[in-house]
Amino acid sequence: MQFTASTTLRRALTAVVCLLIVKVTVAVMLGYRNYFPPNFQSDFLQGRDGYFFGAYQWAFYPHIASGPAALFLGMLLISERFRLRYPTWHRRLGRVHVLNVLFVVSPSGLWMAYDTSTGTIAAISFAILAVATATCSALGWRAAVRRQFAIHRRWMTRSFVLLCSAVVIRIFGGLGTVLEVRSLWFDPLASWASWLVPLMLLELSRLKLWRTVWHSTVSNRSVFRFRQSKSERGEFLRACWHLEIERSHLQERLVHRRCEPVCSSG
Repeated sequence: MQFTASTTLRRALTAVVCLLIVKVTVAVMLGYRNYFPPNFQSDFLQGRDGYFFGAYQWAFYPHIASGPAALFLGMLLISERFRLRYPTWHRRLGRVHVLNVLFVVSPSGLWMAYDTSTGTIAAISFAILAVATATCSALGWRAAVRRQFAIHRRWMTRSFVLLCSAVVIRIFGGLGTVLEVRSLWFDPLASWASWLVPLMLLELSRLKLWRTVWHSTVSNRSVFRFRQSKSERGEFLRACWHLEIERSHLQERLVHRRCEPVCSSG
């Protein structure tokens, strides 16, 4: 009963997050009418008329086209149900997604960070974000090629969380408008918090799982006796890592077996 309640709650939260991502992304896309042609009185383009028609526009337009595509594809690809039912489409769309992130979203975001209007601190944040997103996607791609699918999912989840910073920063901006925050520090702080906070929450959720494995293993003295030496702690962490990977593979096989009647009927 507890497992069922936990699963239901997780699915409900996932649905709420997906709806929020779609709502914010669509709202942003509706504002694209200010960019064709560029309206320099609009919120984002205000004050950019001096350099927009240089190299900036060649980063800006690819970025606003590829960004929503990366978010929508990411939501689809991260779905376990879609991955198990349509594995071929998962691989094909996954290649498109990674190529889009590596060669369009991240490079254009890195270029735009140089000309950000919210100061040097925010520019550094956006630059690190672009590099981190590309790095996570590349490592996820490499893990998939090596058929290390549990590791692949971890890196691609990180990549998707970083992509969602575009949604989170707009939520922060909306809160700042509602609360009438006019401080100069708000925008730089929001630029860092938009990706650091979600990424930290993701890693903390995984740390909680690791601690569960840690305590369950340490409590079983007949299987493992914990000592305080640094080398043994390192060996233990590696053992936990492999245990989690094996658990993920086992869970995938169990879910795949449950979905076999659905797949065969489709």
